Amino acid sequence: MSVKTILLFRSKPDDASSDDVYEKLLSDHGYHVKTVSPIQFRFINMDLLSTKLQSNDYHGLIFTSKRAVEAVQRVLTDNDRQRLQRIYVEGPATGALVQEIFESTAKILGAESGGSECLAKFIIKDVEGTEGTVNLLFPCAQARLDILPRRLSSAQGDSNRFESKLSFIVLLLLVAIHLDEILVYETTPSDSLEHDLNEYLKDHGRPNAVGFFSPSGFDSVFRASQRIGFDLTNNKTVLISLGKTTSAAIRNCLDSSPFDERSCLKPTADEFLRVVQSIE
Repeated sequence: MSVKTILLFRSKPDDASSDDVYEKLLSDHGYHVKTVSPIQFRFINMDLLSTKLQSNDYHGLIFTSKRAVEAVQRVLTDNDRQRLQRIYVEGPATGALVQEIFESTAKILGAESGGSECLAKFIIKDVEGTEGTVNLLFPCAQARLDILPRRLSSAQGDSNRFESKLSFIVLLLLVAIHLDEILVYETTPSDSLEHDLNEYLKDHGRPNAVGFFSPSGFDSVFRASQRIGFDLTNNKTVLISLGKTTSAAIRNCLDSSPFDERSCLKPTADEFLRVVQSIE
């Protein structure tokens, strides 16, 4: 199969003047690329977030999405930047945005860990040997998966809640971690998703490949595709997932149907391009 057309289901940068790194890279390599936003966002609990950021109680921050970083940016002060010196991030794109907002004042860690479970292991190893309880602030969405919170909360000693190797359990018992979660944004299916998808299919026909960047994004697209009669299965279109959780969401949903799904090993545009180029 020769891939020529690619439809990306992901949120585009809020700044219209900013290049989309995925669109640019794929276009530069000769692919016709279109991006459709499958979900929309609403920021919540901004006053509470501001109060927590002003506290001296936290060892560091955890970000697993760019949208959570944007929520913090809305209420962040210069004093907060100086106070929060240690920030753990999932993925290089989130890390780059944190770097832009915090500049050189913070130590940004974990960007290459590649997924929530690996990031949790990285954090636990990083704080190993710290005296007392390590308090971490985790701004997140109401639709966030429980992988990272479950892993970190088990660091307080309840090893029976894990399905992990012994070496990891031993490491967990060396440090007590308290994760303070705060919901800072909500996600809902995009109001224009069905229209945008219909328009794309009318103008360009079925894409050779579609990219999914989050479980909630895939769920929104799957439901919309069913309503308009766009079949994601039967191997007519290659499904490309970014991240283990997105891949699992696709496989769990479509497991009774024939489909062709390829997973990116890293959450980067270069890795997405590699997967596209590997499709035959």
